[in-house]
Amino acid sequence: MSFQPRNMLSLLVILLIPSVLPADDINGRVPFRSRSFDGELNSRMIEQKVIDAGQFEEHSQPLQRSNYPEQNLNRVIMILAYAGPDLGRNGKSDLEIAREEFKERVEAAMKSIDELFEKEKAIAIKRGNTHGAYLIERQRKRFKEKRILPSVIRTIHFEKEIVVAVTSMQKAYHSEILEFTRNGDKSKASWLETKAYNEISPYLFDGRRVYVRDGGAVYSIQPDHSWLEVKNKGKSHVRFHEAARKSDYIELKSKTTDVRVRLYNDRVSLKHGYYPWGHFKKGRWAQ
Repeated sequence: MSFQPRNMLSLLVILLIPSVLPADDINGRVPFRSRSFDGELNSRMIEQKVIDAGQFEEHSQPLQRSNYPEQNLNRVIMILAYAGPDLGRNGKSDLEIAREEFKERVEAAMKSIDELFEKEKAIAIKRGNTHGAYLIERQRKRFKEKRILPSVIRTIHFEKEIVVAVTSMQKAYHSEILEFTRNGDKSKASWLETKAYNEISPYLFDGRRVYVRDGGAVYSIQPDHSWLEVKNKGKSHVRFHEAARKSDYIELKSKTTDVRVRLYNDRVSLKHGYYPWGHFKKGRWAQ
């Protein structure tokens, strides 16, 4: 017996027809009810079903299709329409969510460091150390006005919280800027860059307080904002006052001689009297 191409096609169609599935179940996850079928599919209804993790594991088999391609398509459309666009919490974008979390984190961090200032000041006053209380208050003012981290209190936790908050915001803005750049909207991307800087920059604090120079010398800021250079294994001490603070260096001037040093991220420059600035030694910020 020979099969004609038409007969072979008919047999293939018969073999490919899947088994009939109940119309009210798609793996137990999304109940689906249909009305009568009269050659055309009527409107369908989709109901919400809350499923716990155990039920999800129980029904983790691949999604099976029903008899009619149109019915499958309608199910998919309804499921997607029910899910809606992914706008995060309460319909907010990722950037809006990141901005709210950033605000909450930095406010908590600022509150915690202010409490530390108050605590240390109260301890100093209780001990009768009025000068110490004065220095603490002076550093608090400098911290608020110039965003320079204090040396009279521990700021490790504060720094970690600020780093996490700033990094999260930078990532959120970077994603938005990258999206507008890909779409060719450079003006919007540039505007977002400016907005990101204005929003984040008030919480970029200057934590340069300890510098290590090749040869064993260490410069460290003191509670009264002066700097102390310790070298020769602690046998030699030189006092400096802070003459300038720039983004790429801090300039110190000796209190007893006409010597200035600039502490860069990777080197130390030296100036003596009227002589020009010159490279002195390598160094780095330790804190």
